[in-house]
Amino acid sequence: IAIHRFHNDEKRKEYCMSPERKDPPEAKRTVKEWADFACNTNPKAKCRSQWNGDEISFCHWEAESAQDILDWFDEIGLKDYMSIELHEQWRFHSYYDQSDKELVYKDY
Repeated sequence: IAIHRFHNDEKRKEYCMSPERKDPPEAKRTVKEWADFACNTNPKAKCRSQWNGDEISFCHWEAESAQDILDWFDEIGLKDYMSIELHEQWRFHSYYDQSDKELVYKDY
């Protein structure tokens, strides 16, 4: 999981701005277009989900290594807008998976 914080209000406004308000204006993208870019552009780092709030954003990444995520984050220019803090997770469950698979446990 990545935790993102915008560098400042100006960067937040620029990143979150509606495409038609940009100079020059851009076309709006669909959720499908976002997913295709986030999951199919880089074979080593895939952003599976994102949650954007006013102060903090979260992304669910799948990658071969943390460095692959950091490299991709830099390559696509996100470092210009926000910071990234990575936290590897060993368990993921979702309401959307209502299977009978066993829960994952970790003995410390």
